[in-house]
Amino acid sequence: MAGKFPFTQAHNPEETTRMLYENWRERFVYPLLVGVLIFGAFVLISAVRSAENIALNSAFTVVYAIIALVTFVRFSYKVRIWAFLFSVYSIGVIELLRYSILGDSSLFFLGMIVIATMMLSPRAGILTTTASAVTCAVVGFLMQIAYISPLTDNLPAAKAEDWVSGTAAIVTFGVVVILGFQRLEKEILNAQKKIDATLSDLQDERAKLEEKVLERTVKLKRVNEIGRAITSILDPDELLSHAIGMIRDEFECYYVAIFFTDIAEQWANIKEATGDAGKVLRENKYRVEIKGKSLVGAAIRTRQVRIAEGAETGYIIQSDIPLLAYSRSQIAVPMAIGERIIGALEMQSTQENAFLQQDADTYQNMANEIAIAFENSRLFKEAQQSLTEMRATQRQYLQNAWSSLASEHRLEYSLGERGEDETQITVPLTLRDQIIGQIEMATSEEMPLEQRNLIEAIATQAALALENARLVEESQSIAARERLTNEITAKVWASPTMNGILQTTVRELGRALEAAEVVIELNASQRFDVNETKDNF
Repeated sequence: MAGKFPFTQAHNPEETTRMLYENWRERFVYPLLVGVLIFGAFVLISAVRSAENIALNSAFTVVYAIIALVTFVRFSYKVRIWAFLFSVYSIGVIELLRYSILGDSSLFFLGMIVIATMMLSPRAGILTTTASAVTCAVVGFLMQIAYISPLTDNLPAAKAEDWVSGTAAIVTFGVVVILGFQRLEKEILNAQKKIDATLSDLQDERAKLEEKVLERTVKLKRVNEIGRAITSILDPDELLSHAIGMIRDEFECYYVAIFFTDIAEQWANIKEATGDAGKVLRENKYRVEIKGKSLVGAAIRTRQVRIAEGAETGYIIQSDIPLLAYSRSQIAVPMAIGERIIGALEMQSTQENAFLQQDADTYQNMANEIAIAFENSRLFKEAQQSLTEMRATQRQYLQNAWSSLASEHRLEYSLGERGEDETQITVPLTLRDQIIGQIEMATSEEMPLEQRNLIEAIATQAALALENARLVEESQSIAARERLTNEITAKVWASPTMNGILQTTVRELGRALEAAEVVIELNASQRFDVNETKDNF
């Protein structure tokens, strides 16, 4: 049975202790027998030399042979140990017959009692103690009545008191050994019970920890799924609606709401909510005071997750919306983007202890993901609106620029003439989604798709080239105007007198603009000597 004891699968502490003890005894009996054989060989040689009786020599030899037999032949444990005890008992009896109670027989009897108690059971110890006492009493009685005498000559005769004291000592030490082993067995049993109780507590704690880890893993998986789902939504309103719907389904909430703070950060206005209660709240434009006693306001104000149980859950909302009267758990989580709090996520459940403080970080991460995704979608929407406005402005600018240019100049060129039976093909000149002109072609045959694609590509490049040419001309015109302005300004600043300034201004403007007449006047409460300058060109 060595090595077969399963510590973690024991039925109870008593069974565990019994199996452990039996396993140890079965592993200990073989080294014990081998040790007895080794040291017994020296004892046997000494005993045979000192004993003059052939019967005693034969007895010692038989005892040694019995021990050797049970050592090297694979007998059962009980056969081995009982054979060993019988051998020890036999040696004790031989010593008792040789030297009476004054010899070493008491040591062998006590050794037999100890080994029987330790290797078998306290009941075996009682049996060997009784056998030793009875043996001493019988042999002592026979020697006292001179029916038998000690086998060793020249020994002082043992008195009755010696036999009584020797037998009493064997019984006394035997009782002490038996009681001691019984006490030891009880202590081992109590220790095993404590160990089993500790192991059971550790296993329960481990199971609870594994369950908590599993629950936390599931919640983290749900949070990740919500985060992946909402990051792909670019419309802010659709994002919030989808987010609270997934939170309601994944965390089994019957009410979920999202609040956003106002500009003054005094109120938290409801933005999105689930169920009939949420519909009523949105229609009534429900809001909570951030500095008030609501759980949402406390979460935003303290920047921490707030959890309420029982009667504290949603006590402000319940007064307005009776549909939330069944709430047994509530949590409010601030929605943060960096250091800025933009609102709060509120969740309610009909189950008690549905939201635990140990999961606060998980809920906080989920709320932050929603806040960041919402902010990104809002910025994307604003960017799209700005881009649309910019494109509209650009189209209007192109339309005005080319309309003005077409009204000032005849921008048209043709080659060849169209026949009566020819088909006309029109390809628009498109510049940034704005049509600035067209190419018209006449052909007598149906034009293949490849040729039409070629014409469209050329039209696109022609539109870009025309726009570049217009921009170059416009830039050159602006540069010329600025250069002329700088020249006139320099000449005006070079005139030292007021008349010189007026005359220079009129003259340079007339020349630059090729005007027939230029007049400059100064009107003030006090009139100058020269108040009018007029040049004709």
